[in-house]
Amino acid sequence: MNFVASERAWRTLSAQADFKVEKELSKGNILIIAPHPDDEIFGCAGALLSAAKSAKVSIATIFSGDKNPQSPHSKTREEESKETVRLLTNPEQIFFRQSDNSVPSNKIAKELSELIKDNDLIFLPSFSDANIDHRQTVKVTIEALKMAQIKNINLKNISIWLYEIWSPLPYFNRLLELDWHEKEKAMTKFKSQLKDRNYIKAIKSLNEYRGEMYGLKNPAEAFFALPADLLVKLFKEKK
Repeated sequence: MNFVASERAWRTLSAQADFKVEKELSKGNILIIAPHPDDEIFGCAGALLSAAKSAKVSIATIFSGDKNPQSPHSKTREEESKETVRLLTNPEQIFFRQSDNSVPSNKIAKELSELIKDNDLIFLPSFSDANIDHRQTVKVTIEALKMAQIKNINLKNISIWLYEIWSPLPYFNRLLELDWHEKEKAMTKFKSQLKDRNYIKAIKSLNEYRGEMYGLKNPAEAFFALPADLLVKLFKEKK
């Protein structure tokens, strides 16, 4: 996912974007694919809060949060994630524990493809995010989508919502209003991360900016929604 490929993809997507402000998510099973333990909350806590009670929610975390997946730091981040998400919903969590700053294995792509086929809505980081692990997460998900396609899974029926964390989205077509107090309460559980950087201040500023600029009463999470088959098509050929 180089710069040229990302810019070309955004131009294609922005030309056909349909903008909507959402109060809640539509019914259906939800899969959140997170690069590290905490990204599922920092980027998608509002989505977790908005999921229908009847929805099956799964969270797949690709990287461990450390170059050593067995380090105390990795284990702490994983435990913080488990504790935090249960403040908002009761999902199935899968931790692949890939070493940070590495390339996810083909085995992870295969296991992701099995998860994908059971979901209607998938949350995924932006392919132009500045963090390399976030971009690698998108790449392995695209490989998983291709595998699902080979197994005759109709990707047109699966919606991808790209979310923002490390880098704000350059374009978005969905805003999801959220209860900031609930999101902040969840974010405070990631004590290991908050030691190094004030993520709460940064994410609050981003969510408030999104809501304020569109005249909403509440802060909002921004996403770019597109069908899964289009995401695969955008990056099908080597750029």
